[in-house]
Amino acid sequence: MSKLENAVPGYKNLILEPYTPNIGAVVHDFDLARIGDEGDRAELRKALVEFQVLFFRQQHLTAEQQIEVARVFGDPDKTKAFFPRHERHSVIEVLETRPVGHRYGTDQWHADITFSANPPTGTVLYSHVIPAAGGDTLWASATAVYDSLPESLQRYLEELEAVHSFEHSGWPNYFAQLENGEAIYRKARADHLPVVHPVVRTHPVTGRKLVYVNPNFTDRIKGLSRQQSDALLAFIFAQFQRPEFQARLRWETNTVAIWDNRATVHYATADYDNQHRLLHRVTFGEDQAF
Repeated sequence: MSKLENAVPGYKNLILEPYTPNIGAVVHDFDLARIGDEGDRAELRKALVEFQVLFFRQQHLTAEQQIEVARVFGDPDKTKAFFPRHERHSVIEVLETRPVGHRYGTDQWHADITFSANPPTGTVLYSHVIPAAGGDTLWASATAVYDSLPESLQRYLEELEAVHSFEHSGWPNYFAQLENGEAIYRKARADHLPVVHPVVRTHPVTGRKLVYVNPNFTDRIKGLSRQQSDALLAFIFAQFQRPEFQARLRWETNTVAIWDNRATVHYATADYDNQHRLLHRVTFGEDQAF
């Protein structure tokens, strides 16, 4: 292992460099293909909840190894979205954009799959093909957003609940592009009825409070008029735009990002036009996220 002047203290097996003051860390000189040691696994779990998103460069993972990385943090057989699946491993979702073909753009702030009653607790995303420029991903800390709010607003939000629905997102338009898209859409509606989550949740590991709404899946706040709900949600969503709460990753081939889906929202920048982009995603979860 190399030394790093600003390495985070308290870690024996990992060399961690903070990415921004509020969110994110780069893990240096660590091979995710070799994580059999329980000491490594325990420190990876500790780092993830401390920094909320971890970045690893120059990784070379097989599909099986990526799944094993996800197992360090949770169960990769939990909730999935509607992306195509890997030909050999159904727990791997294939996020691919080609110059010609169907495209689902998640260029809105979101936490993954909050339209489920039990969303995944995190994600391992591994880059295979990256555009020459563009296609960055940004993360924002939902705990930092909560902490920034006035105490009176925090207390008010803690009493509220919000409705989350996949129909509020871009998925219905994506289904419309597909062969048999109407049938796929009807099945998705039947399988994924709207769910209700508290607007403020407490992270079960860190004990920190966080805002748990996002533009991609949160439809409305219960008990408020549509006008009131839209105004309040717009205010909260605007906090995700604050650069001091964000980490922005410029992808390279063979980069891995692992994030805590409970404590963050993220945004996939759709600025690479007709360039090819391919990443493999494994979400992981628990029997109960919160």
